[in-house]
Amino acid sequence: MGITVEAHFAQQLASNQPQIRERALKKIGKWFERLSVSSEEINEDTFLRIWKGLFYYFWHCDKMLVQEERAEVISQFIHSFETMKYSLLYIDSFFATMSREWHCIDRYRLEKFMMLVRKFLHQCFQLLKNKSWKVKCIIGVLNVLKKTVLSPCDESAPFGLKTHISDIYMEELAKVGHDEVTPKILRKFLLPYCNVLCCSNDPSFLQSVKKDVFLYLINQDADEDDFNEFPILQFNPNSVQKLLMKHADKPDVNRKNMKVIYSIVKEFEDYKNGINAFEKTLESQHSNRKLRKRAIEKASLKLVEEEEEEKGTKKAYKKKRKNNSEIIDL
Repeated sequence: MGITVEAHFAQQLASNQPQIRERALKKIGKWFERLSVSSEEINEDTFLRIWKGLFYYFWHCDKMLVQEERAEVISQFIHSFETMKYSLLYIDSFFATMSREWHCIDRYRLEKFMMLVRKFLHQCFQLLKNKSWKVKCIIGVLNVLKKTVLSPCDESAPFGLKTHISDIYMEELAKVGHDEVTPKILRKFLLPYCNVLCCSNDPSFLQSVKKDVFLYLINQDADEDDFNEFPILQFNPNSVQKLLMKHADKPDVNRKNMKVIYSIVKEFEDYKNGINAFEKTLESQHSNRKLRKRAIEKASLKLVEEEEEEKGTKKAYKKKRKNNSEIIDL
């Protein structure tokens, strides 16, 4: 029995020889393009085997520029397929692979895989932009993500991967769709995280979603470098509040989760009234920095004065010794 095409690609992509790996990456891109017009049916198992190879291909990638280029190439494969069906299978297999292998990534390789995840999520949103943000396509991508990284279930994906996604989710959406994503479309992207707020038992994950997804919206126009570098997503605070309250009213939501949801609703209410806790924190930090600067300047001035005083004392002492020495000589 001959080896399957996907198994052959997986072997070559995971090869120890760079030339074989690079050839395989070019070939697989062309194979993806042919796949869309082929009558051959490809299932999830096929994509999982290919992603096993792509994972180890990227594992072997050294040097930052090479890693960034290859991460871009691998992410861009999302657009190689004529049908949304295969694009979704490719996305699904990527996040399934990352969820399975994340714990195996050592600290020396973690940063490059986090970069790959960011670029891949960016291309997921770019795919939806290319599809004119059709609701059917948005739901398709989000349903795939809800199986792993957007799931409230602890076993669906490692905590580190989930929080990395929640950390970059709104940033990447803003980069791609800031000029096209309306408040109505934005609600679709918030829905999976509303479900997380209702169902997750992990307090750290809940706080990550609160801060990096929902409060991201009201902190976009805050005077802070981290936010100024990203385009601003348009949103309706009333609409977001209603969405959150609708989920909070579900009978199976426990008190801890409800408390987090209500705290977000209150932050949005404060935002509507012109109060921004994040900006207050920044002002407080700025004020503290000024106080610290003054304290440092005051301490420095005192130190200089003490040094000058000490120098004066030493000079007086030397002069006294010299005078005493002259008296003794006489």
